[in-house]
Amino acid sequence: MDCATAREAISATLDGEDPGVDPSALDRHVTSCPACLTWQDDAAAVTRLARLEPAGATPDVAPRVLGHRPVPSGSAKSDWPRWSLAIAAVAQLSLVVSLLFLPPGMGGAMAVQPGSHLEHEAAAFNFAIAIALLWAAAKPRQARAQLPVLLSFTALLVGLSLLDLIGGRVGWPRLGTHLPLLFGVFCAVLIARRGGRRPDPADHGHETVDGRPTRSSRHQPPAARRNVA
Repeated sequence: MDCATAREAISATLDGEDPGVDPSALDRHVTSCPACLTWQDDAAAVTRLARLEPAGATPDVAPRVLGHRPVPSGSAKSDWPRWSLAIAAVAQLSLVVSLLFLPPGMGGAMAVQPGSHLEHEAAAFNFAIAIALLWAAAKPRQARAQLPVLLSFTALLVGLSLLDLIGGRVGWPRLGTHLPLLFGVFCAVLIARRGGRRPDPADHGHETVDGRPTRSSRHQPPAARRNVA
């Protein structure tokens, strides 16, 4: 047995592994070879020191990591637009009730006739807007999908209301009923912008179709798309 084979067998024995040679042949070689005997003693000492060496103290990085932790979206300080949006949606629903049972006055002593199609049409429009506001409040990550309808309706309503105010066809009490809508749309915009900057945890997975990454996975960093066995 040569020294290289003997030392590999000694190392394996110290690690609790199969030396791959006959133990008696290994003992005879070590007994007759002073160099391998010295190597065996040194290896045994190093192995013992490595096993008995106490673990060194590690720095406490918890405060620094927690200090960089983002504020959860559900906290009371950062979620006021969502609660305000819910209140605005309820106010918008109350407007639907008032349209059906207490038609508000218009400019020039005009009023929406109770039970008329105009009254029902206005109630339906306001009810749909209230549902869109409630949907954005209940599902903040989908608030952006409600913006095209909310913003287009609000922009047209503001423009026509200004024309009616100038022409004396509407009074301030009637215009005041639009304040919940304006405030609700403002809150929906804030929620949509906040949700756009925060990635959805459900999109962090690696998705492929026919071996090619999907649109959501293509926008992830390379490390997120790497397969780990």
